[in-house]
Amino acid sequence: MSERTRFIKIAEAVAVDRETLTDTFGRFTLSPLARGWGWTMGTVLRRAMLSSVEGAAPTQLRIDGVIHEFSSIDGVLEDVPFIVLNVKKLRFKLEGVDFEYARLHAAEPREYTGVDLELPPNLELVNTDAPILTLSAKDRPVHMEIKVERGRGYESQELVKKRSPAEPSGTIFLDAFYSPVRQVKIDVANVRYGERTDYEQVVFEVATDGSVTPEETLVQTAELLRSHVEALSKIIDPQASLAESGEAEESTWKEVLVESLDVPQTVKKALADHGIKTVAELVGYTEEEIKEWGDIKPRSFSTLRSRLKGIGAEFAKQPTEEDKRG
Repeated sequence: MSERTRFIKIAEAVAVDRETLTDTFGRFTLSPLARGWGWTMGTVLRRAMLSSVEGAAPTQLRIDGVIHEFSSIDGVLEDVPFIVLNVKKLRFKLEGVDFEYARLHAAEPREYTGVDLELPPNLELVNTDAPILTLSAKDRPVHMEIKVERGRGYESQELVKKRSPAEPSGTIFLDAFYSPVRQVKIDVANVRYGERTDYEQVVFEVATDGSVTPEETLVQTAELLRSHVEALSKIIDPQASLAESGEAEESTWKEVLVESLDVPQTVKKALADHGIKTVAELVGYTEEEIKEWGDIKPRSFSTLRSRLKGIGAEFAKQPTEEDKRG
Protein backbone atom coordinates (compact mmCIF):
# COMPACT_ATOMS: atom_id res chain seq x y z
CA MET A 1 0.00 0.00 0.00
CA SER A 2 1.42 3.39 -1.00
CA GLU A 3 2.01 6.30 1.35
CA ARG A 4 -0.70 8.25 -0.51
CA THR A 5 -3.41 5.66 0.20
CA ARG A 6 -2.27 4.81 3.72
CA PHE A 7 -1.99 8.30 5.14
CA ILE A 8 -4.52 11.14 5.25
CA LYS A 9 -3.20 14.30 6.85
CA ILE A 10 -5.61 15.90 9.32
CA ALA A 11 -5.23 19.52 10.37
CA GLU A 12 -4.54 19.96 14.08
CA ALA A 13 -5.69 23.56 14.61
CA VAL A 14 -7.12 26.66 12.98
CA ALA A 15 -4.93 29.72 12.43
CA VAL A 16 -6.58 33.07 13.24
CA ASP A 17 -5.59 36.26 11.43
CA ARG A 18 -5.39 38.53 14.49
CA GLU A 19 -4.55 41.64 12.48
CA THR A 20 -7.95 41.71 10.77
CA LEU A 21 -10.02 40.17 13.59
CA THR A 22 -12.93 42.27 14.88
CA ASP A 23 -16.26 41.61 16.59
CA THR A 24 -17.87 41.30 13.15
CA PHE A 25 -15.13 39.91 10.88
CA GLY A 26 -12.64 37.07 11.10
CA ARG A 27 -10.29 35.24 8.75
CA PHE A 28 -9.35 31.66 9.63
CA THR A 29 -7.06 29.15 7.90
CA LEU A 30 -7.39 25.38 8.23
CA SER A 31 -4.36 23.42 6.98
CA PRO A 32 -2.75 21.18 5.95
CA LEU A 33 -5.44 18.98 4.45
CA ALA A 34 -5.14 16.04 2.08
CA ARG A 35 -5.98 16.77 -1.54
CA GLY A 36 -9.74 17.08 -2.03
CA TRP A 37 -10.46 17.78 1.63
CA GLY A 38 -10.24 21.55 1.29
CA TRP A 39 -13.57 21.94 -0.50
CA THR A 40 -15.07 19.09 1.51
CA MET A 41 -14.36 20.79 4.85
CA GLY A 42 -14.99 24.27 3.50
CA THR A 43 -18.43 23.49 2.09
CA VAL A 44 -19.63 21.64 5.20
CA LEU A 45 -18.44 24.34 7.58
CA ARG A 46 -19.88 27.15 5.47
CA ARG A 47 -23.33 25.56 5.28
CA ALA A 48 -23.36 24.84 9.01
CA MET A 49 -22.26 28.38 9.90
CA LEU A 50 -24.94 30.01 7.77
CA SER A 51 -27.80 27.79 8.96
CA SER A 52 -27.14 26.60 12.49
CA VAL A 53 -25.30 29.15 14.65
CA GLU A 54 -27.58 30.29 17.45
CA GLY A 55 -28.68 33.91 17.68
CA ALA A 56 -31.52 36.12 18.89
CA ALA A 57 -34.18 37.98 16.94
CA PRO A 58 -37.42 39.95 17.43
CA THR A 59 -40.40 37.63 16.95
CA GLN A 60 -43.36 39.68 18.22
CA LEU A 61 -44.32 43.35 18.41
CA ARG A 62 -47.08 45.06 20.38
CA ILE A 63 -47.89 48.79 20.11
CA ASP A 64 -50.54 50.31 22.36
CA GLY A 65 -53.66 51.12 20.34
CA VAL A 66 -52.56 49.17 17.24
CA ILE A 67 -54.67 46.13 16.37
CA HIS A 68 -52.95 44.94 13.18
CA GLU A 69 -49.77 45.48 11.18
CA PHE A 70 -51.38 47.56 8.42
CA SER A 71 -52.30 50.45 10.71
CA SER A 72 -51.04 53.98 11.03
CA ILE A 73 -50.39 55.80 14.32
CA ASP A 74 -51.48 59.36 14.98
CA GLY A 75 -48.49 61.58 15.65
CA VAL A 76 -45.95 59.10 14.24
CA LEU A 77 -44.20 59.83 10.95
CA GLU A 78 -43.84 56.16 9.93
CA ASP A 79 -46.75 53.79 9.45
CA VAL A 80 -46.77 50.40 11.20
CA PRO A 81 -45.40 48.33 8.25
CA PHE A 82 -42.34 50.61 8.16
CA ILE A 83 -41.88 50.33 11.94
CA VAL A 84 -42.08 46.54 11.60
CA LEU A 85 -39.26 46.62 9.05
CA ASN A 86 -37.15 48.72 11.43
CA VAL A 87 -37.77 46.33 14.33
CA LYS A 88 -36.73 43.32 12.21
CA LYS A 89 -33.36 44.99 11.66
CA LEU A 90 -32.59 45.20 15.39
CA ARG A 91 -29.84 42.74 16.36
CA PHE A 92 -29.82 41.45 19.93
CA LYS A 93 -27.56 39.39 22.16
CA LEU A 94 -29.55 37.27 24.64
CA GLU A 95 -28.00 35.27 27.49
CA GLY A 96 -29.35 32.87 30.09
CA VAL A 97 -33.00 32.59 28.99
CA ASP A 98 -34.95 31.65 25.88
CA PHE A 99 -36.77 34.99 25.52
CA GLU A 100 -36.95 38.53 26.89
CA TYR A 101 -38.76 41.80 26.21
CA ALA A 102 -37.45 45.17 25.02
CA ARG A 103 -39.66 48.21 25.56
CA LEU A 104 -39.87 51.70 24.10
CA HIS A 105 -41.71 54.63 25.67
CA ALA A 106 -41.76 57.58 23.26
CA ALA A 107 -43.20 60.81 24.68
CA GLU A 108 -41.25 63.76 23.21
CA PRO A 109 -41.33 64.62 19.48
CA ARG A 110 -38.05 63.33 17.98
CA GLU A 111 -36.53 60.30 16.26
CA TYR A 112 -36.21 57.20 18.44
CA THR A 113 -33.47 54.62 17.85
CA GLY A 114 -32.26 51.42 19.46
CA VAL A 115 -30.44 53.33 22.19
CA ASP A 116 -33.85 54.45 23.53
CA LEU A 117 -35.01 50.89 24.22
CA GLU A 118 -35.38 49.74 27.83
CA LEU A 119 -33.60 46.38 28.13
CA PRO A 120 -33.31 43.82 30.95
CA PRO A 121 -29.76 42.96 32.14
CA ASN A 122 -29.43 39.79 30.04
CA LEU A 123 -30.53 41.42 26.76
CA GLU A 124 -28.17 43.62 24.76
CA LEU A 125 -28.75 45.51 21.52
CA VAL A 126 -25.80 45.52 19.12
CA ASN A 127 -26.89 48.17 16.61
CA THR A 128 -28.02 50.87 19.02
CA ASP A 129 -28.16 53.51 16.28
CA ALA A 130 -30.82 51.64 14.28
CA PRO A 131 -33.94 53.81 13.73
CA ILE A 132 -37.30 52.66 15.10
CA LEU A 133 -39.82 55.49 14.71
CA THR A 134 -40.21 59.27 14.69
CA LEU A 135 -42.71 60.94 16.99
CA SER A 136 -43.92 64.14 15.30
CA ALA A 137 -46.67 65.37 17.64
CA LYS A 138 -46.82 66.36 21.27
CA ASP A 139 -49.16 64.72 23.79
CA ARG A 140 -49.34 61.52 21.70
CA PRO A 141 -47.02 59.07 23.49
CA VAL A 142 -46.28 55.69 21.96
CA HIS A 143 -45.59 52.55 24.00
CA MET A 144 -44.08 49.51 22.31
CA GLU A 145 -43.05 46.01 23.45
CA ILE A 146 -40.76 43.72 21.46
CA LYS A 147 -40.34 40.03 22.25
CA VAL A 148 -36.84 38.71 21.52
CA GLU A 149 -36.22 34.96 21.32
CA ARG A 150 -33.27 32.65 20.81
CA GLY A 151 -33.18 30.36 17.80
CA ARG A 152 -31.31 29.14 14.73
CA GLY A 153 -31.65 29.99 11.06
CA TYR A 154 -34.93 31.50 9.87
CA GLU A 155 -38.51 31.14 11.11
CA SER A 156 -41.44 32.49 9.14
CA GLN A 157 -44.15 34.72 10.57
CA GLU A 158 -46.67 31.88 10.18
CA LEU A 159 -44.56 29.47 12.25
CA VAL A 160 -44.01 32.06 14.99
CA LYS A 161 -47.76 32.66 15.17
CA LYS A 162 -48.56 28.95 15.13
CA ARG A 163 -46.40 28.18 18.17
CA SER A 164 -47.71 31.22 20.08
CA PRO A 165 -51.50 30.79 20.08
CA ALA A 166 -52.10 32.37 23.49
CA GLU A 167 -50.69 35.84 22.70
CA PRO A 168 -53.10 38.77 23.24
CA SER A 169 -54.95 40.46 20.37
CA GLY A 170 -52.97 43.16 18.63
CA THR A 171 -49.78 41.10 18.64
CA ILE A 172 -47.86 41.49 15.40
CA PHE A 173 -45.85 38.37 14.57
CA LEU A 174 -42.56 38.82 12.73
CA ASP A 175 -40.36 36.79 10.42
CA ALA A 176 -37.43 35.85 12.64
CA PHE A 177 -33.87 35.99 11.27
CA TYR A 178 -31.96 34.34 14.11
CA SER A 179 -28.66 33.65 12.36
CA PRO A 180 -25.96 36.12 13.40
CA VAL A 181 -23.80 35.07 10.43
CA ARG A 182 -24.06 37.45 7.52
CA GLN A 183 -21.56 35.98 5.08
CA VAL A 184 -19.03 33.15 4.83
CA LYS A 185 -16.48 33.12 2.02
CA ILE A 186 -14.19 30.16 1.46
CA ASP A 187 -11.07 29.85 -0.64
CA VAL A 188 -9.08 26.65 -1.21
CA ALA A 189 -5.45 26.67 -2.35
CA ASN A 190 -2.50 24.29 -2.53
CA VAL A 191 0.02 24.48 0.30
CA ARG A 192 3.42 22.95 0.94
CA TYR A 193 3.84 20.59 3.89
CA GLY A 194 7.29 19.13 4.36
CA GLU A 195 8.54 17.99 0.98
CA ARG A 196 5.08 17.63 -0.53
CA THR A 197 3.25 20.38 -2.39
CA ASP A 198 -0.10 18.68 -3.03
CA TYR A 199 -1.73 19.47 0.31
CA GLU A 200 -4.54 22.01 0.59
CA GLN A 201 -5.60 24.81 2.88
CA VAL A 202 -9.03 26.40 3.23
CA VAL A 203 -9.41 30.04 4.24
CA PHE A 204 -12.68 31.20 5.81
CA GLU A 205 -13.78 34.83 5.90
CA VAL A 206 -16.67 35.08 8.36
CA ALA A 207 -18.83 38.20 8.78
CA THR A 208 -21.38 38.43 11.62
CA ASP A 209 -23.80 41.06 12.90
CA GLY A 210 -21.79 41.53 16.10
CA SER A 211 -24.13 39.65 18.42
CA VAL A 212 -21.80 36.65 18.07
CA THR A 213 -18.11 37.05 17.25
CA PRO A 214 -16.54 35.17 14.31
CA GLU A 215 -14.48 33.06 16.74
CA GLU A 216 -17.61 32.06 18.69
CA THR A 217 -19.25 31.21 15.36
CA LEU A 218 -16.43 28.83 14.50
CA VAL A 219 -16.51 27.18 17.94
CA GLN A 220 -20.29 26.67 17.83
CA THR A 221 -20.08 25.18 14.34
CA ALA A 222 -17.24 22.83 15.28
CA GLU A 223 -19.13 21.53 18.32
CA LEU A 224 -22.28 21.01 16.26
CA LEU A 225 -20.44 19.05 13.56
CA ARG A 226 -18.53 17.02 16.14
CA SER A 227 -21.78 15.97 17.81
CA HIS A 228 -23.21 14.84 14.47
CA VAL A 229 -20.11 12.97 13.32
CA GLU A 230 -19.71 11.15 16.66
CA ALA A 231 -22.99 9.35 15.96
CA LEU A 232 -21.40 7.66 12.94
CA SER A 233 -18.93 5.82 15.15
CA LYS A 234 -21.60 4.40 17.47
CA ILE A 235 -23.33 1.12 16.66
CA ILE A 236 -26.53 0.50 18.60
CA ASP A 237 -27.60 -3.03 19.46
CA PRO A 238 -31.41 -3.07 19.09
CA GLN A 239 -31.59 -6.10 21.41
CA ALA A 240 -29.82 -4.38 24.29
CA SER A 241 -31.68 -4.48 27.60
CA LEU A 242 -33.16 -1.39 29.22
CA ALA A 243 -30.56 -1.59 31.96
CA GLU A 244 -27.74 -1.60 29.46
CA SER A 245 -29.40 1.30 27.67
CA GLY A 246 -29.57 3.29 30.89
CA GLU A 247 -25.90 2.65 31.63
CA ALA A 248 -24.98 3.74 28.13
CA GLU A 249 -27.03 6.91 28.50
CA GLU A 250 -25.31 7.81 31.76
CA SER A 251 -21.92 7.08 30.25
CA THR A 252 -22.78 9.34 27.33
CA TRP A 253 -23.61 12.42 29.38
CA LYS A 254 -20.56 11.90 31.60
CA GLU A 255 -18.39 12.26 28.52
CA VAL A 256 -20.10 15.47 27.36
CA LEU A 257 -17.81 18.50 27.32
CA VAL A 258 -19.04 21.58 29.16
CA GLU A 259 -18.09 23.62 26.09
CA SER A 260 -20.78 21.81 24.07
CA LEU A 261 -23.63 22.64 26.47
CA ASP A 262 -26.20 25.18 25.28
CA VAL A 263 -25.43 27.70 28.02
CA PRO A 264 -24.14 31.30 27.98
CA GLN A 265 -20.44 31.85 27.24
CA THR A 266 -20.07 33.48 30.68
CA VAL A 267 -21.02 30.15 32.28
CA LYS A 268 -18.56 28.20 30.14
CA LYS A 269 -15.78 30.64 31.03
CA ALA A 270 -16.55 30.43 34.76
CA LEU A 271 -16.46 26.63 34.68
CA ALA A 272 -13.26 26.62 32.65
CA ASP A 273 -11.63 29.04 35.13
CA HIS A 274 -12.35 26.49 37.86
CA GLY A 275 -10.86 23.63 35.83
CA ILE A 276 -14.16 21.95 34.91
CA LYS A 277 -14.11 20.48 31.40
CA THR A 278 -16.68 17.65 31.43
CA VAL A 279 -20.18 17.14 32.81
CA ALA A 280 -18.81 14.30 34.96
CA GLU A 281 -16.54 16.82 36.71
CA LEU A 282 -19.33 19.39 36.97
CA VAL A 283 -21.86 17.14 38.72
CA GLY A 284 -19.29 16.37 41.40
CA TYR A 285 -20.15 19.79 42.84
CA THR A 286 -23.30 20.80 44.70
CA GLU A 287 -25.39 23.76 43.60
CA GLU A 288 -24.35 25.64 46.71
CA GLU A 289 -20.65 25.15 46.02
CA ILE A 290 -20.94 26.56 42.52
CA LYS A 291 -23.11 29.49 43.61
CA GLU A 292 -20.48 30.39 46.22
CA TRP A 293 -18.02 31.16 43.43
CA GLY A 294 -20.08 34.23 42.53
CA ASP A 295 -19.12 33.90 38.85
CA ILE A 296 -22.50 32.76 37.50
CA LYS A 297 -25.66 34.88 37.58
CA PRO A 298 -28.86 33.28 38.96
CA ARG A 299 -30.61 33.15 35.56
CA SER A 300 -27.56 31.69 33.89
CA PHE A 301 -27.31 29.10 36.66
CA SER A 302 -30.96 28.14 36.11
CA THR A 303 -30.18 27.61 32.43
CA LEU A 304 -27.18 25.42 33.33
CA ARG A 305 -29.27 23.31 35.69
CA SER A 306 -31.99 22.95 33.02
CA ARG A 307 -29.46 21.85 30.37
CA LEU A 308 -28.01 19.23 32.72
CA LYS A 309 -31.48 17.90 33.49
CA GLY A 310 -32.14 17.65 29.76
CA ILE A 311 -29.28 15.15 29.33
CA GLY A 312 -30.14 13.18 32.48
CA ALA A 313 -27.55 14.71 34.81
CA GLU A 314 -27.85 16.64 38.07
CA PHE A 315 -25.64 18.30 40.65
CA ALA A 316 -24.37 16.44 43.71
CA LYS A 317 -26.65 16.52 46.75
CA GLN A 318 -25.82 18.79 49.65
CA PRO A 319 -24.73 16.56 52.57
CA THR A 320 -27.05 16.58 55.59
CA GLU A 321 -25.91 17.03 59.19
CA GLU A 322 -26.32 13.29 59.70
CA ASP A 323 -24.10 12.58 56.70
CA LYS A 324 -21.43 14.89 58.16
CA ARG A 325 -21.54 13.16 61.57
CA GLY A 326 -21.36 9.76 59.87
